[in-house]
Amino acid sequence: MSEARAVVLGGGAVGLAFAAAAAAEGMPVRVLEGGPSRPAADPDLYDARVFALSPGTRAFLEAIGAWRRIPADRIAEVRRMDVRGDDGASRLDFESPEGRPLSWIVEGNRLARALAESAAANGAALEHGIAARSLQAGASGIRLERADGAVETASLLVGADGVDSWTRTALGLASTAKRYPETALVANFRCEKPTGGVARQWFRQDGILAWLPLPGDRLSIVWSARGELARDLAALEPAELARRVRDAGGAEAGEMVVEGTPAVFALRLVRVPRVAVAGAVLIGDAAHGVHPLAGQGVNLGFQDAKSLADTLARRSPLERPGDLALLRRHERARRADVDAMQFVTDRLEWLFALEAPLASRFRNAGLRLVDAAPLGKRLLAAHAMQ
Repeated sequence: MSEARAVVLGGGAVGLAFAAAAAAEGMPVRVLEGGPSRPAADPDLYDARVFALSPGTRAFLEAIGAWRRIPADRIAEVRRMDVRGDDGASRLDFESPEGRPLSWIVEGNRLARALAESAAANGAALEHGIAARSLQAGASGIRLERADGAVETASLLVGADGVDSWTRTALGLASTAKRYPETALVANFRCEKPTGGVARQWFRQDGILAWLPLPGDRLSIVWSARGELARDLAALEPAELARRVRDAGGAEAGEMVVEGTPAVFALRLVRVPRVAVAGAVLIGDAAHGVHPLAGQGVNLGFQDAKSLADTLARRSPLERPGDLALLRRHERARRADVDAMQFVTDRLEWLFALEAPLASRFRNAGLRLVDAAPLGKRLLAAHAMQ
């Protein structure tokens, strides 16, 4: 039997970020990850999964020692957003009023490696290949039985095991899920023209296409496509896929060449009314799922990790890490931000999924209206940079 002050189930980016933050405050933390250990080095080929990290997230990663561990030459700045409607003319174009980047595009594998290194440097322990069998949680702490027969005990369990969270089910926490009619295609391309730090998004009749800048002459796409289109695109020959993506984006980057293997994943809205019980709490995708059209899912998760670590660090000498009242403070602190992001992304998805002509005119008029309002664009830029 091993003991820790906190056990984290899930060694993805959000779970590792919490572990690094809590360990930096002196809390003994163990991270249990079901997947295998990472390879000794990341490949030169760009990871198909990339994240747009907000300034608030960057500041958090800097504070826990992770940002400096990401290779600088693999980070791309987003300095401008160019959003276009489905009528070929409506658009919304904005940038930070202070001239600073709106966000930074970082590969998933290098982000996870940086966080794992930071967690270890701060004193957290990380173990791979661990599956959980049963879980008991209460005010006095948790008891986790692993599939290999070992038992973990701790004052607090943090579930950071993704949208299909085993922890959420084991704790009996209710959730609702809505499957969106789109499936996301992600892929990387080498381009004839550099992106210039511009992130582009098109609201199209067949879905939502986003181009995210990578360093130099590369970009990453997320095409949230309706029906079977995403899978059909992924099955195309690389040259044909590149042609389809080039044409869908009006050849803004010139000729394009696919790099790596495209991937597809389902899109869901997941709501979890309560993320805490005595002794345990959920963070990241285990606690909420959002549509990727705003690129804010991972930023919500990092703010969960920061909020929980801060709440634990500020607890009184009489409070234990697993006290329900303490965990509910964290839950309340995150509720408004999560609810707002879920509402906005869900309503935008609904609006742009409507096929009625009047709906198309309404949403395109909305883009033009905001683009013509300097205050509206400043507010959008400010929100993007949180």
